Amino acid sequence: MQIQNLKITYNFEDQVSIGKQGEDLLDQWLNSLYTVIDVSDIKQYQKRGIDRVLIRPDQSVVTVEYKFDLASARTGNLFFETVSIDTRNIPGWGWSSEADYWIFLLPSKEVLVIEPSKFRDLIWKSRFKFKEKKVSNSDYNTYGIPIPINKVKEIAHFSTKLSS
Repeated sequence: MQIQNLKITYNFEDQVSIGKQGEDLLDQWLNSLYTVIDVSDIKQYQKRGIDRVLIRPDQSVVTVEYKFDLASARTGNLFFETVSIDTRNIPGWGWSSEADYWIFLLPSKEVLVIEPSKFRDLIWKSRFKFKEKKVSNSDYNTYGIPIPINKVKEIAHFSTKLSS
């Protein structure tokens, strides 16, 4: 028996639930260093791709967007989203996020803190090497570029492994 054209369709509600678990882990980790303010439900921050506002001990402010990439355990890649919803021509977070940092949580509980400009530069430099992929959702498609985790680690501002 051959399986051909196996197509995985992602369910938005399931992804939100999984993402929430990742957010809780990252909040716990960051709370030891910063005052963490969850702004993910505030429209003005949502539009800018900002999930958290971090207040440092010196009272300076940093904004972050969280990414919990479960597929990375299977693929060895991080997904740089280029188009969020193709039917509405909405740009992906990779181009539209205005956060100061992206914080990726991998299933292995490894955390990568990335400066968006460095990741965008990596995408630009690798544009002929790594091909854009389509991810099917129920009534639209998302597009993005899978980048090997080891390449992303090379540009990481910070990385660590969370304790179990």
